[in-house]
Amino acid sequence: MPSINPKTLWEAKPHTLAKIEIVGRYLYLWFSILGAHGSNKRLVYIDGFAGPGRYTNSDRSSPVAALQAAKDAIQQSKANLQGVEFAFLFVEKQRDFADSLRNIIESEEWPPEVKWRVEHGSFEDKVGGILTNLRTSGAKLAPTFAFIDPFGATGLPFRVVAEILSYPKCEVLLNLDSDGIGRVLTAQQFEKNQAHLDALFGDQSWKDLDPSKPMATLAADVLALYKRRLRSLPDVEYVFAFAMNSREGQLNYHLVFAVDKTGSYSFSDDSFAQTMLFDFKAPAEWAVKMQSALSGSWRPYSDFQKYALNETPFINPKAMFKHLNGMGKLQVQWKGQPSKTGFPEEKINSIFIAT
Repeated sequence: MPSINPKTLWEAKPHTLAKIEIVGRYLYLWFSILGAHGSNKRLVYIDGFAGPGRYTNSDRSSPVAALQAAKDAIQQSKANLQGVEFAFLFVEKQRDFADSLRNIIESEEWPPEVKWRVEHGSFEDKVGGILTNLRTSGAKLAPTFAFIDPFGATGLPFRVVAEILSYPKCEVLLNLDSDGIGRVLTAQQFEKNQAHLDALFGDQSWKDLDPSKPMATLAADVLALYKRRLRSLPDVEYVFAFAMNSREGQLNYHLVFAVDKTGSYSFSDDSFAQTMLFDFKAPAEWAVKMQSALSGSWRPYSDFQKYALNETPFINPKAMFKHLNGMGKLQVQWKGQPSKTGFPEEKINSIFIAT
């Protein structure tokens, strides 16, 4: 993604195409699983910085990927998704981009269950306004997945993110330009950006960041602080972030994923392959990190589950358990006879990882 607001179509870099693929794959599961529950009669997708709907080198954008995910879920699970409305809100600040996106969506045929609209305006005004109206009227927000992908280090108000996550079954995937935020902090006249930083973090905790650190370290500190701010929210339990790098290995930004305590990221059915949720490396690297963080004492399974969700790309710690067990580093206190099929949570009292 360009670091400034573009005025014409631009080329989608490999990390951008990967990001779109992540959104589409995850939403297919999200729509399929939440839609199959009879209590969820309406599912909402919000794209806060929707863009023009295509790139110079690709017709697949996040809005198109989201709509296609719903279409695929409906067509492949028709019996289970009857009576569910799929509502899409696409917000775009640049009018000609909003018009372009509207024309692209209108050129395709979507199932009758899919309802969509493109709004011209800012994410803060449009989505923030909807949330304010809901709050003042006492209404509730339907299960919502919000994709918030701003240009650069501004335009991402913490208060709006926090309010989305205050509702049950709501999730947020956002682009945190941690490197760009670091550059703002090291700017000679960064004082003019203090209001942006206050809005981004929802307070002045950013003043504890040390702009004299090397940029790579500062960017990591920015990410860590933002994750802490999300975890400080009373309704948020899981926050995970992963880096989106260029082909040269340079950090472009972090994708940060946050789920309220009732969100659907508790996917635990092994029939849903973890590789469909996020792209990640083999478990060895992550197992070593979990060993470093949680070794030396007996712990309940829930400690490892929370670590897996918050600090790794995995939805549960089982693959990392398997790796550590193969190294002779894992001990398990079982409820009854040891399992022969892995590490089912319901059969485990506690786990010990050796250093």
